[in-house]
Amino acid sequence: MIDSYYIASLAEFYDVLKNIDESFLKNSRNNSGTKKNITRMWFRGHSKNDYNLVPTLFRNQFCEKNTKNTYTQMNLKEDYRYQHMKARAFHNVDSNPVYRSEWQEIYQHHFGRTRLMDWTESAKTALLFALEPYIDTRNNEDLKYKRNHITPCIWVLDPLQLNRKVYKYMAEAFPRIMNDPSGYYSIFREWDDLCAELASNETIYFDGKADEDKEISGILSLCAIEDYRKALGVHLEEAVKRFEFNPFYYLALKIYADALPFIIENPKMTILPPIALLHPYHSNRIRTQRGAFTMFPNYMAMGKAKELNKNRGIDVRFMEQQDYISDCLKVIYILDSHRVAKDLMISGERRSEIYPDIQTYADIIETQEYYY
Repeated sequence: MIDSYYIASLAEFYDVLKNIDESFLKNSRNNSGTKKNITRMWFRGHSKNDYNLVPTLFRNQFCEKNTKNTYTQMNLKEDYRYQHMKARAFHNVDSNPVYRSEWQEIYQHHFGRTRLMDWTESAKTALLFALEPYIDTRNNEDLKYKRNHITPCIWVLDPLQLNRKVYKYMAEAFPRIMNDPSGYYSIFREWDDLCAELASNETIYFDGKADEDKEISGILSLCAIEDYRKALGVHLEEAVKRFEFNPFYYLALKIYADALPFIIENPKMTILPPIALLHPYHSNRIRTQRGAFTMFPNYMAMGKAKELNKNRGIDVRFMEQQDYISDCLKVIYILDSHRVAKDLMISGERRSEIYPDIQTYADIIETQEYYY
């Protein structure tokens, strides 16, 4: 159900981006037609086209939960990683990360396992990642195999539409889940009022319908929202009940930042999708890559959903297998990787654009050989 595109040159890549922009605009409620609109798109480059859109902490893992549906082995895995990263790596971070979601960002960009998945606001950066085997001056066996046997691809995401889906799920699907006596959110019945408020006030709590804010509306920064929570302290719950605190922000904090479990028992159910987030740039690498993220709920695959994965290899947690958000995604397959990589190199791009560190520069200086 996800639209696919195919390219064999750098020129074709940019032509396809125009087509994708037009496709997203047709589905966008913010396309008023009064101005020249451009979709805010995020990109993710894969050197292997069969690499699924799922965070590393979920790969081949099924975790257990407590009887109250409030804490899981996934929470424990995140807790230990946060504690050890903060204890052992704090002196290596130039900025001043405060919240766990910020440390997860840092950990993710150093190949740690988290519920985050990397995206970039730059199509060029995604293309460099997808074609990394061809622009890498090293020549090990893994890189040789990828150059000769693997089709790279670029995933394209409409983050605003993705978050609109998240908002609508909270407003419309949560009440059904909470009112089910066996439901995993039934212990949060007080959320009913929040969901009803969201359902009737989307323009207030989500997008504002303000053309001048279309570039920033709908995309959250959880660590900034954490500042609101910290400032309110013990008064947070009361502020939420009086709707002085945006209920969308509150539910996003509880579900994504605090990682309340989201149990998937029926493989055909529509599940809460990942949310699109911006974080502060905590390193030069993240800034150079123009990093952005999707954060996944704490998915708990149980029962039939778990068995389906074991027996047929179908994981309902994969972003590309969630029908609810299929119109938020496009994929571009690179058919002539050698040619597109050469086009990139001719235009002056190098691997140091995505890894701006001393080792990468040294590799480029000492190994003046490319494999496009």
